[in-house]
Amino acid sequence: MHGLSSGSQTCTERLREMKGSLRNSEEQVANYILLHHDEIIRLPITELAERAGVSEATVVRMCQKLGYRGFQELKIALALELVTPIQSVHEEISPDDSLDVAIEKVFKGNMLAIESTLKILSTNEMKRAIDVLAEAKKIEIYGVGGSAAVAMDAGHKFMKTGIPCVVYTDPHMQVMSGSLLYPGCVAIGVSHSGSSKDIIEALEVAKKAGATTISITNYAKSPIDRVSDIKLTTVSKETSYRTEGTASRIAQLCIIDALFVGVGLKRAGEIVTNIQKTRQAVVAKHY
Repeated sequence: MHGLSSGSQTCTERLREMKGSLRNSEEQVANYILLHHDEIIRLPITELAERAGVSEATVVRMCQKLGYRGFQELKIALALELVTPIQSVHEEISPDDSLDVAIEKVFKGNMLAIESTLKILSTNEMKRAIDVLAEAKKIEIYGVGGSAAVAMDAGHKFMKTGIPCVVYTDPHMQVMSGSLLYPGCVAIGVSHSGSSKDIIEALEVAKKAGATTISITNYAKSPIDRVSDIKLTTVSKETSYRTEGTASRIAQLCIIDALFVGVGLKRAGEIVTNIQKTRQAVVAKHY
C-alpha cells in the first residue's frame, strides 16, 4: 500500500508537515486526528466527519493528499504507529511523588503543551493573524484573570513594532475602548476557556466597531468563536495538582512570540530601531 511505505515518516509526522498546505476544511480533519489520534483507529469515517464538522468526502480527500488511498489506510498507519505507545510525559502528579519527580512532571507537562500546540496550530490562521497585525493601525489586547499575564506580555512585545498598542485587563475599559476602534484596527482576546463573558463581550464590541478580532484559547470550539475573525488554539492537559490553564499559558506565550517574530519579519527595519530605543530607555533603571 502506497500510504504505508513512505520511509520512516509516521502518519502524525506527515499530518503535521502537510496540514499547512491543506484547505481549511481538510485542516480541520488533520487537527482533529492530531489531537485524538488514539481514538481515530476506532472511529468510522462518518463519525470522524461529524466530529470534525466536515463531509466524508473531505476526510477522504485529506487522506489522499497525505498519500493514503483512503481513511481505512490512514487508520492502519495510525494503528501501526501506536503499537509501541510512548508514555505521556504529562503524567498525573501523585501525593507519593518525590519533589524531584513532581518538578520533572511539571516541566515535561509544559513541554508537551508546547509540542501539542505546535502540532495542531493552524499555519493559515497564524499567517492571517501576522498579516493583519503587521498592517494594523492600532492593536488592543484583552485578558482577565490568569490570561491577563499573557495579554501583558503581548503588549510588552507589540509596543516594539511601532504600532500603537494598548493592553486592557479591566472589563469596563475593554468594552469602552473596543467601541472606539475602527476598520484597520486589531483586537486580540486571550481566554483559556474560550468562555470568558468579559473577553467575548470585548471582542464583540470591537468587531462591531470594525476591528479585526483574534482569539487565543485552549478550546477549538467555544463561545469565543462567534466573535473571532481569526482563531488560534493551544493544547494542554489538566491534572489534580495543576490546572490546564498553567500549561496553556506557556503555549499561549509561544504563540505570542511567534506572532511577534512574524510581524517583525514584515517590519524588520522599524522593529530593530524600536528595540534599540526601548533598551536604551530602560538603561537608567538598572544598577
